[in-house]
Amino acid sequence: MLSEVADGKPKLPPAFADMMLGRLATWLRLIGADVAYSNDIDDDALLRRAGEEHRLILTRDRAMMERVCEVPRYFVRWNRLDDQLRDVVEHFDVTNFVPFSRCLRCNVPVREVDKETVRQRLWPYVYQTQTRIRECPVCRKLYWGATHAERAREDLVRMTSPEFAAVLFANIR
Repeated sequence: MLSEVADGKPKLPPAFADMMLGRLATWLRLIGADVAYSNDIDDDALLRRAGEEHRLILTRDRAMMERVCEVPRYFVRWNRLDDQLRDVVEHFDVTNFVPFSRCLRCNVPVREVDKETVRQRLWPYVYQTQTRIRECPVCRKLYWGATHAERAREDLVRMTSPEFAAVLFANIR
């Protein structure tokens, strides 16, 4: 499941964040990683689902790490989100992901839509100023580049490094 890359870091495979890592799951989705999350799943169900979906489990639960099973797990050592995100991006190669390409709620890839088809769901200012609108095909949440995307980019630089963010954001199409 974990494939090596040239610099010796494994690529981050599809993952499942345990209930202690909901904010981390959101930030990994923001950078484009496929990270499932549920805040109401017990350990047995999490192991079963991660195994069925061939996902790595990201966990803060030491008992989960001690369980004997075939499902790969990665122990996130830190409590603070900044440290958790830095830990994951330093351990795994995530530079091939495309930021803002997944729904932060549903974890599915968003798709570009003609803004005319969603005009009634956009604020007038957004309709007038934005040319690129993306939509989640599951929950229908709309995404566009604006100040919230710029703040997320700034937060990512702060939480990781300017060099990492520059490489990652070069992937935006």
